[in-house]
Amino acid sequence: MNYSKIVLYFNWKRITSRNKMTNIVIAGGGFGGLNAALGLEKRFKNNKDIAITLIDSRDYHLFTPNLFEVAASEEELTTVAQMKRSITLPFAEILKGKDVKFLQSGVKNINPAKKQIELDHRQINYDYLILALGSQSDFFNIAGAKKFAYVLKDLPDALRIRNQIEFAIQAHKMDVSKKNIRIVVAGGGYTGVELAGELKGLVDFLAWKNQYPREKIEIEVVEGAGQLVPGFDDNLSRDAYYRLHELGIHIRLAARITDVDEHFVEFLSGDKVAYDVLVWTAGVKAQGCHMQVANLDRKGRLPVNELFQVEGRHNIFAIGDMACVMDRHGKPVPSSAQDAEGQACFIAYALPFVIQNKKPPVPYKNKKHGFIVNVGGEWAIMSYNGFYITGWIAYFIDKMAHLRYYASLVGWFKAIRCVIFQMEIYSRND
Repeated sequence: MNYSKIVLYFNWKRITSRNKMTNIVIAGGGFGGLNAALGLEKRFKNNKDIAITLIDSRDYHLFTPNLFEVAASEEELTTVAQMKRSITLPFAEILKGKDVKFLQSGVKNINPAKKQIELDHRQINYDYLILALGSQSDFFNIAGAKKFAYVLKDLPDALRIRNQIEFAIQAHKMDVSKKNIRIVVAGGGYTGVELAGELKGLVDFLAWKNQYPREKIEIEVVEGAGQLVPGFDDNLSRDAYYRLHELGIHIRLAARITDVDEHFVEFLSGDKVAYDVLVWTAGVKAQGCHMQVANLDRKGRLPVNELFQVEGRHNIFAIGDMACVMDRHGKPVPSSAQDAEGQACFIAYALPFVIQNKKPPVPYKNKKHGFIVNVGGEWAIMSYNGFYITGWIAYFIDKMAHLRYYASLVGWFKAIRCVIFQMEIYSRND
């Protein structure tokens, strides 16, 4: 421990010795909230004046990067229990031996004046609150989209998608008048591209299983921009397009959806496309913040300062998909799991300074991350610090990145077992 850390520690002990227990509450156990809880627990290790509480509506941490794998799984090859095991880690396992209290509950309301959070069946007090409730699907006020489309935000969503695809095939198995079955993925971003690429294996298996002509099942990706995964590397857009085309997936670009009904998607051009299953991956917005805030951005995110404090609330912080973080040009920064992790680490570093009414000596810097996008089977696209690669090697590097993350939560031994298990069951329908 260096001199500055020793000074900080004793200053902190002096302040907390004068006051009652300081309650730090974190709402949301995703990439941002969970890592904030673990970072703060490590920061305040053995400090009995600090209480850290993590709240989430689920009793497990959801590894969202693998949701598309579950949606494209087949129940004949994997069980629901295996799918859940492959994509979740129980909070009880992660927090075992940690000085973090976990509460399973939804957040109904936040009262900043009383420093209280209203949960499903109780109220709790906080001194400092970190909002990390994640995101929800954004339907952009398109008529019918929310009613008729399936989303991919949680484990039950993924299972509904795979079941609905099989139901559509079974329903038309004896219908000779049916020209084709069409699965439309609305949104050609990360999630849409990954899902569409993996659905190819599922559809191949279901066609064989149900003795249905494979050529009569179409998968189509619809993207409103002029390229796939807009806003990122042009090479990624190009290679994702060619890979999906190689897999036999149809791609419709510059096609803005204006209306959805039970059987058709309508575009700004006036064209209509019939569908049997519609999956919505066109965008996300922040979960409701559950308190009165006048100046949310268009995606429902909370305006924050350089310390992630919500505007006008010095003791409330927002990170991940709930925070509107600006870049040096004054434009909102797209949020990712990597950004949420980085912001969580900064919160764990900065909060002791905030409690002492000091400014952290090292400011937060938004980092430009690399990316890896899986596009069907054991094939991916990776770009990192000028290094660009496609194919199996990129896929393997992605699995190693997952391994590193799992190890940070449950240790290397359990992490290796988890990732090997994932690779084994996800490859069954490739």
